[in-house]
Amino acid sequence: MASQRSNRPMSSKELSAMADNFQFQHTIPFKYWARSADTLYQEARAALNEHDLRKAYVMLWRHSILVLQHLDKHPEAKLPENKALAKPLVDRQMKEVFKRLEQLKPIIDAEHEEWVRMTSSAKKIDVEREEQAPASYDSFAARDPTLSGNAKVLDAGDNQDLAVTLAQRDYRRRDAARRGIRQAGVSEEEELDRRKAGRWDSWDAGRPLTEEEDFQKQMEATRRRLDRGAEESDLADIYQPSRPRSPPPPPTHAYHYPTVSRSQPISWDAAPLQPRQPWEPAPSKPPKELLNRDQRIAPPSRPVKEPVSPYKRLPTPEPAFSAPSRPPKESAISAPPPKEERIAFRPVAYLENGDPIRSVFIPSRLRRDFLNAAAENTRQGLEMCGILCGRPINNALFVTCLVIPEQKCTTDTCETENEGSLLDYCISEDLLMLGWIHTHPTQTCFLSSRDMHTQAGYQVMMPESIAIVCAPRFEPSYGIFRLTNPPGLPYILNCNQTATFHTHSIDNIYTKAVNPPGHVFTRDDLDFYLHDLRPKR
Repeated sequence: MASQRSNRPMSSKELSAMADNFQFQHTIPFKYWARSADTLYQEARAALNEHDLRKAYVMLWRHSILVLQHLDKHPEAKLPENKALAKPLVDRQMKEVFKRLEQLKPIIDAEHEEWVRMTSSAKKIDVEREEQAPASYDSFAARDPTLSGNAKVLDAGDNQDLAVTLAQRDYRRRDAARRGIRQAGVSEEEELDRRKAGRWDSWDAGRPLTEEEDFQKQMEATRRRLDRGAEESDLADIYQPSRPRSPPPPPTHAYHYPTVSRSQPISWDAAPLQPRQPWEPAPSKPPKELLNRDQRIAPPSRPVKEPVSPYKRLPTPEPAFSAPSRPPKESAISAPPPKEERIAFRPVAYLENGDPIRSVFIPSRLRRDFLNAAAENTRQGLEMCGILCGRPINNALFVTCLVIPEQKCTTDTCETENEGSLLDYCISEDLLMLGWIHTHPTQTCFLSSRDMHTQAGYQVMMPESIAIVCAPRFEPSYGIFRLTNPPGLPYILNCNQTATFHTHSIDNIYTKAVNPPGHVFTRDDLDFYLHDLRPKR
């Protein structure tokens, strides 16, 4: 199983600059921007659950820029239905997102400074030479907040079975957590209110975690990794808090959130921090493996000299990954590999500008179930759409639910309605919107000009988003697409034509997304369900 590790952790300044880099266009309907804001927050929550602090930081910063600097300038922002969509986003920003950014910044910068300290003394990495090198996977990974930290990086295409296994375990964990919440007497309405306010980030399998309890565990896990890589005196300087200048301001390109002081270690991590803890139950005896090996190559009286070698290897880089008997820090979830070693699946496909995009896994029966739900519309010659929803797990995306929203359907279009109910459902189920699927009952399988504009609303914030077209009366009857970038996405974002069907002056606006060579994998063994939000007839 081939893997690689990335080295250089990005600083908070680099991450905030990355988060600022998106194009806000008034031609994209307000509802798609509101969806994007919620998707950013949900991605941040998922990243925190996986201890991917840099990914969480980028998503939260971008959420801040979108909500505080752009949404209220949209020409549709004053409409009553859009005010209703924006209010919970602003409330969550003020109550939750600022606080998270303040907590994450010192941890992220401490890891970055520790990397600088160690690499400068070892003289192993020439950062300037790397930045000037030709484009390669390594150079892109160095700019990816997920792949730039201490993660075991695996190829998603070569490790599909492992990816699905991790996804299925995540599903079971969430189901167990949901049952625990119900047993604790928390109603669905209260749960939704707390999720919308950002006050309930995740749960253990058996009981709900408090917000600070969950975040504290993640921060302590990161700090313990740093403690193993440097002297305590060095880290004391790194963690020295700076005095806040003022209350947290709205985000700008220069980051000035106050840092937070280092919290006191909680009691449960005292045992794992013993660096010289004996690895075998009987300290005076060598490990059996070493004893057996020595008996084959040396007289029986000399094996006592061998156990020294494992201790000599402790100072090597990445001690947290190479120490064979160090137990996982988090025991609530049993998953391969140990919790201490974070896995990130390496992208297998790239945009036209060279940027990698995460792999998307979809269940094979999604197409059949959607066509069954759309059968009545198809008989009448009316289009119908569904929203592909799912979760990010280990730097890959998994479609777990097909949501049929309220919608207005015609022979050539399908437009979602009551956007609030769709957002509420996704929040209540911890779902991201990963793309959409729709029928062409009277047309062939392609993206129309209207479809391209709809797809741009998904893809502007999540480049992995896909559009699936089902044309049951024609061949090919099924296609999975994305806009090219460039030229497709920037061209559509700047297209001001509003007619349902209109021509574009360039070709190569969209492309197939199925692997190979794309980023979408279809699997028979993925859990999946359909949820219909349309009013009962």
